[in-house]
Amino acid sequence: MIRVLAPFFFALTIVAAAAETYLVVPFSNRAKDPKMDWLGESISEAIRESGEAAAIEVVSREDREDAVKKLSLRPSAQMPLASAVKLAESTASSRAVYGTFELLPAEAKAQVPSKGSLRITGRVFDLKRIAQVGEASITGAIEDLPGLQAELSWQLWRQVHGPLKVRQEDNLKHYRAAKAAALENYIRGLISSSKWLQHRYLTQAARLDPGFPHPHFYLGRMQWWEEHYREAASWLQKVPEDFIYYQEASFMLAMSKYELSDFHGARQALERIEARLPIPEVWNNIAAAHNRLNQPTQALPLFRKALEADPADTDYQFNVGYALWKLRDFANAAERFRAVLDRSPDDQDAILLLGRCLAASGPRPGDLRGDGLERVKDSYTEPAGPGAWPVAVK
Repeated sequence: MIRVLAPFFFALTIVAAAAETYLVVPFSNRAKDPKMDWLGESISEAIRESGEAAAIEVVSREDREDAVKKLSLRPSAQMPLASAVKLAESTASSRAVYGTFELLPAEAKAQVPSKGSLRITGRVFDLKRIAQVGEASITGAIEDLPGLQAELSWQLWRQVHGPLKVRQEDNLKHYRAAKAAALENYIRGLISSSKWLQHRYLTQAARLDPGFPHPHFYLGRMQWWEEHYREAASWLQKVPEDFIYYQEASFMLAMSKYELSDFHGARQALERIEARLPIPEVWNNIAAAHNRLNQPTQALPLFRKALEADPADTDYQFNVGYALWKLRDFANAAERFRAVLDRSPDDQDAILLLGRCLAASGPRPGDLRGDGLERVKDSYTEPAGPGAWPVAVK
């Protein structure tokens, strides 16, 4: 049975903290077994993801790890408050979420055999007030770890943030449904220092629980970074629509198809993303797929739409010029290439195409030098606002 304890006075002091930025650090291991250290990262990751899903400003795990390296902090199963505060200051966070976990003996009269109970205590420290502003504790069978993490995160965020933009039953639903063994392998994959171990643990997690989307997403992202696009696509296509990072997974899947010269598939995937994420990077890449399919008429309005949204971006300037050149509108194309060269005088493709515009020389069959010059975006930034975060997929 899961037991949740939340001090009464914290429940009475719920504050609107929409402007707060939270850093979640690994929970400290009070168990005597160092093999359980991974639990601290697991709890931290669950709380962080729960915050993101509720549109709370939470520092990414990658940014936290960068701060750990910059501060020369040792990766450790013990994260005292002082270190948490130091990390929070380094990441421009106003609050730090930290805590502890410990193993308790299994109840002798338990109806279901268990390896023991797990007690997790989470706390929230406000750097501006220099005071603790939230605390919750939860106890349950260690086999119920996925559910324990989900319940603790819900309690903590409700205390310090008030009503959440997610229903309790939907909070970390993929975590709740995950098999404990798959969750352990997934976390061990995240914290492994070598790519080989990361891949081994993550593939094991995917094998143990094919319905748990997290290892599929991270395996796909690993392959995308390594430019193994076929392998990336095979993992990313397994990510379900209700997964928290579905948009990022869909973007990488679409661009994997693009890199594999499946321009029809890339365009279709990007058009589905556009319905949820109407931003210049997506418009640009849809247009690039059209252009690669020799459809400059369809590409040009989208290239222009991206440029209007971000006039300083030279890639968008170039792409508008390139589509115009393909349509043999040499005067307007030349204007765009000049704009590119004003900012990047050594841009060889812009120099080449400007010369061809001035010579009124359009596309020619078999011209490898002038073919496939579209410039795509491998990353995007979500619109500013609560819950938005930069997505650097490459």
